[in-house]
Amino acid sequence: MTKDDYKGLLYAHLPELPQARGGPLSFALMFHVAGVILAAGASAVIETHFHRGVSEPHLLGLAGASGARLLQLYCGAPLDTLRARHAARVAAGTRPGIDLPFEHAELPPHAGWSPLDLGAPLLRLDTAQPGTLERARQWVTEQTGEG
Repeated sequence: MTKDDYKGLLYAHLPELPQARGGPLSFALMFHVAGVILAAGASAVIETHFHRGVSEPHLLGLAGASGARLLQLYCGAPLDTLRARHAARVAAGTRPGIDLPFEHAELPPHAGWSPLDLGAPLLRLDTAQPGTLERARQWVTEQTGEG
């Protein structure tokens, strides 16, 4: 599940929702649904730009409440690549209320520039490199013993 999916649903059904509310509501929905899935004994993959120092209590709380094991895949890329990808999404205009213009240099330090402090196994990935998805799949399989 990705936070942007929830944010897209919110804006599709509540187009007048202020931008300042869309992000927090989509985080709340994502964490709630993850909690339901984990409480049912299933696994969940949660994807977003987590905020260091803010997101850890939510994720650790979910894992603690359900007994789930956390794994962290930290995806990054060179800043020029991130800027180009974002500019292309903004220009495409396919996700109103989600892909908005901003300057990466103005993002706060907690805005996803480093992995979360979860005390969990961590794999750092450079998404500008080929084979990233396969490397992630292989690592998760190794960590979970599932094939």
